Amino acid sequence: MSENAGTSTVIVDKTANAAPLGFTGLGLAAVLLSLSYIGVYPVESMIVSMAIFLGGFAQVFAGIMSWKKGDIFAGTAFSAFGLFWFSLAGLLVMPAMGWASPSSGIAMAAYLFTWGVYTFVMLIITMKIGVRALQFVFVTLFILFMLLAVVNATGNAGLLVVAGYVGLIMGLGSMYTALAMVMNEIHGKAVAPL
Repeated sequence: MSENAGTSTVIVDKTANAAPLGFTGLGLAAVLLSLSYIGVYPVESMIVSMAIFLGGFAQVFAGIMSWKKGDIFAGTAFSAFGLFWFSLAGLLVMPAMGWASPSSGIAMAAYLFTWGVYTFVMLIITMKIGVRALQFVFVTLFILFMLLAVVNATGNAGLLVVAGYVGLIMGLGSMYTALAMVMNEIHGKAVAPL
């Protein structure tokens, strides 16, 4: 019989909450992309870089870290939306490199509409979670995807500006969520409402 029979080992999970990283990646990438929709600057390498490194990697890392902690919602949402940003960067870069033809407006509309449907289902799930800041991010993200789908289907430039402002609001809401989570964790109490 082993000397350790009857004893148990307790493993304490000291990994941090990955959600602030995921919301930071979403927020920063969305704000900067939305400013291009509003007309502040064109879609250039800065947008592609933010899509890959903040929107993509930050959210995928947050998703993987959330899976490890057993958080199926955050693991799924951050991983999926991180991969969205990688796919968006691919849609911009692959035609420029001659690897694929540019997507048609209707193809982009289908892409964005599909992401909008996915976001809507995730929004319904946030109602059970009950965190208002999370619900705000998903409501505005859903509206953004649907507006962008219509813009790509119709070519309505005025609606693109409206989508840009919705994206800006969503991105700022996402950054608020990230920073509120960090602030509340550091202070050990609810300093910033979520």
